[in-house]
Amino acid sequence: MNQLRNTLGALALGLSLVAAPVAAGATLSLEGVTRVNTNPVVPPFDLSDAGGVDWAYWNQTSGTGVATMAPGNEKAGGTAISDLAPSGGATVRGTGSATTVGRYSWSDGASTPTSGTNQPLTGGLIFNSTIGSTNGNGLGVQFTLVGDPTTARDATLYFGGFSATGNLTLEMNGVSTVVDSSQVFTAIGPKQMAVYRVRYQPDSVNDVLTVRYTATSITDGNGHVGVQAVAVAVPEPGVIGLGVVGIGMCLARRRAR
Repeated sequence: MNQLRNTLGALALGLSLVAAPVAAGATLSLEGVTRVNTNPVVPPFDLSDAGGVDWAYWNQTSGTGVATMAPGNEKAGGTAISDLAPSGGATVRGTGSATTVGRYSWSDGASTPTSGTNQPLTGGLIFNSTIGSTNGNGLGVQFTLVGDPTTARDATLYFGGFSATGNLTLEMNGVSTVVDSSQVFTAIGPKQMAVYRVRYQPDSVNDVLTVRYTATSITDGNGHVGVQAVAVAVPEPGVIGLGVVGIGMCLARRRAR
């Protein structure tokens, strides 16, 4: 009888080990970028649909710079997206008048309004307080995203700009840094946008993805780039990616430790 118990116990242990999720190794890739110049964008971006894990938007309308900025609204219970901070120094701020071409919908917000349909975020982009062709080059915004070592996550990044090129930098421990500087924003209002899709998976719960969006090639004294919203989800089975940027362009991977 004891031998039978031992055998059954070993079998149960073996099954539990097989069923346990196993980290596949750190991965990071830029899956695609969609340029948005239409005013307004149709249909609106659905943050709840794109952010099953977490989503956040920023819509500060004050021109006063702050060291960090919490989202104006976010997914109820979401914890994957950090507050916004400056990249390269200075502070971050919004604007009281400018808008973007983006429109947004959501249904599970943590703050009022907890739902919205086809809403413009009147604060426009959140950007570095130091702007312009003389001082703003190389400056921008940054935030971090928490991942899951057992499964990949997709992050949708709603960025934009004015009179500048957007330089996207993605950094995570154990993989090569991903950089893209293909989006040029002209001096047009409402501000044009670029929606990036990123796939990432750390090999440790302590490793976060750092996202930076900075301005380069600024063409006038108001030039800048910034962020409006972020969404994080677990990709659906079989979904490979948008493929707009080119397969393998920015893929990085390392073996699990």
